[in-house]
Amino acid sequence: MATTVPGLVSVILPNRNHAHYLPTALDALLAQTWPQLEILLVDDASSDNSREVMRSYATRDRRVRLIELGEHIGINRAVELARGQARGEYLYMAAADDFVAPTFFETSVGMLQQYQSAGLCFSDPTEFYEADNRTIRFPLYLSSDPVHYDPSDFQLVLTRNYFHISSNTAIYRADMFQDAGGYRAELGWLSDWFVTLVVALRNGACYVPIALTFLRLCNASFSAMTAKDTRSHRQPFDRFLTLLAQPAYADVARAMQRSGVLPEYRFRTLRWLLQSRQGRTFLSRHLVVRIVSRSVWSYLRPLAPYWLRRSLRKYVSHKTMTDDREFGRAA
Repeated sequence: MATTVPGLVSVILPNRNHAHYLPTALDALLAQTWPQLEILLVDDASSDNSREVMRSYATRDRRVRLIELGEHIGINRAVELARGQARGEYLYMAAADDFVAPTFFETSVGMLQQYQSAGLCFSDPTEFYEADNRTIRFPLYLSSDPVHYDPSDFQLVLTRNYFHISSNTAIYRADMFQDAGGYRAELGWLSDWFVTLVVALRNGACYVPIALTFLRLCNASFSAMTAKDTRSHRQPFDRFLTLLAQPAYADVARAMQRSGVLPEYRFRTLRWLLQSRQGRTFLSRHLVVRIVSRSVWSYLRPLAPYWLRRSLRKYVSHKTMTDDREFGRAA
């Protein structure tokens, strides 16, 4: 690992054949109001003109460095390769087809500097629909103001109000990201979800209730392709359960079990858990109820208008905050 530079944000951006989107992503990163920044671009053996685009940015801005791979190794290995050269106190994993607001780093790092024990800072996810140039924010409604959760508070919030931390909104402390194991190649599509939850459950997290990042939705995006390839989902899930059974993650396994946290909640998820010894050990009444209710909602959600989905999210989150305040007064 390289020598850590205090205050520096290391951005790691792996890319494979997304030359068309790179200028939007890189211009947004270079326009950050936070001055301490380095961008490590990893070209994963692209066959389009991605390298030409990346070289042009590296030539004209010394904050940009390019790593060119001779063969395709995948996102997880590309990230870990670049992480060995990153010098920042903080880490951000960017995507070639996404983009961020100018104050993203300043806002997130400001929270992490205020709360030194927090492992990461996240914010509300926002989707950008390329077809009609439209953005939709999905507020988590966890708090009306920026907030810090210590590990026990964060576990409690997850238990009472399920939400997903979109990894494209998260800025991590580099040392805590390392301690969590980084992007584990064997977890495939679950690698970012897993390291994010490990960091937050062990160290706590900060939340900012605004939109600072934009996830592009199009047929060529990594998230869209992963969602379509359902056959590739089972093996990483089984490996996730195996990983939780290891002593190094015993603390995380207990926290996830108590919170009822899983990477997905579908009827197939319940079947996978019942078919595995580790899965049966992980099951609890709380988790079964959550899987069934979320599975039913997955069928109803496409039929519900956006305003209704948003209202339900707001109601559940506000009820959780009210219950937490009542619990705090009673204690």
